[in-house]
Formats: sequence, structure tokens, C-alpha cells
Amino acid sequence: MKPKLPAVIDYLDFRSFLKEWFRCKKEIQPGYSMRTFAAIPALAISSTSYMTNLLKGTRNLTQRQRLQFITALKLDGTEAEYFDFLVQFNQAKTIEEKNYFFSHLSKYRGSQAKILLEKQHDFFSKWHHSVIYNYLGLGKADASPARIAKHLAEDLSAAEVQESLDLLLSMGLIKKTANGFAVTDRHLASQKVFKGQVAKEYHREFMRLASAALDKYGPERRQFNVLAFSISDKGFATVKQRIDAFIQEVREIIDRDQDMNQVNVLNIQLFPGARIP
Repeated sequence: MKPKLPAVIDYLDFRSFLKEWFRCKKEIQPGYSMRTFAAIPALAISSTSYMTNLLKGTRNLTQRQRLQFITALKLDGTEAEYFDFLVQFNQAKTIEEKNYFFSHLSKYRGSQAKILLEKQHDFFSKWHHSVIYNYLGLGKADASPARIAKHLAEDLSAAEVQESLDLLLSMGLIKKTANGFAVTDRHLASQKVFKGQVAKEYHREFMRLASAALDKYGPERRQFNVLAFSISDKGFATVKQRIDAFIQEVREIIDRDQDMNQVNVLNIQLFPGARIP
């Protein structure tokens, strides 16, 4: 049985879709190649290296070319719309742009974006999913759910840890190895767009852990500071900017760090205490 052409709605990377499209097209129609595709009049491609550079990621599609590719690939209706948003999502240069296009992709029933977004909500619904993910990035992390549970800040059952492992595997955040699990290089496509009640519960869970840590750990294992202050609206905005800069600096320290042996949680809260109307 000859393979069917792939459905673009199953992809979160338009280049991966194109590569699979060409592979299947060649099986269906022997002799078909990227050169054959590039020769389609609607594309108006003059350079023979264009497709190679596009698939390598060194070249992007313009708005006009997106429409030309939709015609050449014979996509219509939902698939045409999805391809158009997918290209813009992959080529977006800012987090805001990526979030905007990802939100559109996630509206299509059965799309990989929708599936990932649903799993992302599951990921942020419980504190231990992100902690276990980071734990598995440690050099000597255990593989047994029961043994992993013993290393966590709060008591969890082996079944709860296994559920978390299954979720992380399905999201591509971890992979199985000969010795257990390893963190992959893949990240949530929309890790900064979760919001609403899911975000509130995520923060509440970690604030609850922080409260328990006051009694559970000594000063050498924790750092708690409270600063109540008066400030103007302009000064408040500046403080928020400095907090963002500090978080980025912490991320850079983490990226450079080696021989990690612990998972820590950093909570920073800034909220109103009083205000003159």
C-alpha cells in the first residue's frame, strides 16, 4: 500500500512537514524530487538551492511565498489556514509573536498545537511535574518512581510519579535511556503562554511549598526576605523591570552551572499592601 501524504495539522514545524511530504510524494510518484516541486510555475523559484536552504532553516517564506506553497501543495480549507499560521509561528522572532500564532494553531481540532496545549495545562496543574522534570536533569537521578518519590520535597506515591513520567514522555520533555530517563533539548512550544486559572493554581502550589519550607528547612537551606516599601507608579514599574532582569541573570547562572545535585524553587512575589486613590 502506497503511503498517504502527511496532514499538516499533525505538525508543529512546517519544515518537518515539508520533508515528510517530499518523502511520501517520492514513494507515491517515483522520480519526484524537490527540483520537480520547485519547477511548479506557481512557485516562481529561480534558484535550485532555494528548497535546500529553506529546509535547512537558512531561508524563510515571505507572505507571498506562503500562499504560493499552499497552492503548490494543494492545501485548502483548514489545512491551508493551518499551514499559513504554522509558517508564521516557526518564523516568529519574539515570544509575543510566537504566542499569538500558537494560540491560533491550538484552535484547530486534533492539531498538535491543541494536543500540546492540553498537555501543557496538565503539566502546570501540579507542582511535581516541573520538579520531577528538573530532577531528571541531575547527573545521578534515580529511574524508579518509588525512589524518585523519596527525593521530592513532599510525599508522593510511586503511581503519582509514574503519571508524571508518562506526561513528560508524551510531551517530549524527557526520553528513556538504558539507565532510566534523560531530559531532552525539546521545550514546550508555548511555555510562557499558560494563564488564567491554571497559572493561578501553579503559583499557589509553589507558594504553599514555600510556606512549608519555613518550618521544614533551616536558614542554610533557604532564603526568605520581606521588604515593605512606599513607591510611585513609575518606581513600581522600574522595580518590576529589575526583577525581570534578575530572573534572567539567574537563568544565565543556571545555564553555565555544572555538576548539579539539587532542584531548587525560587519564588518572588510583588503585590499591593496599600494605595492612595
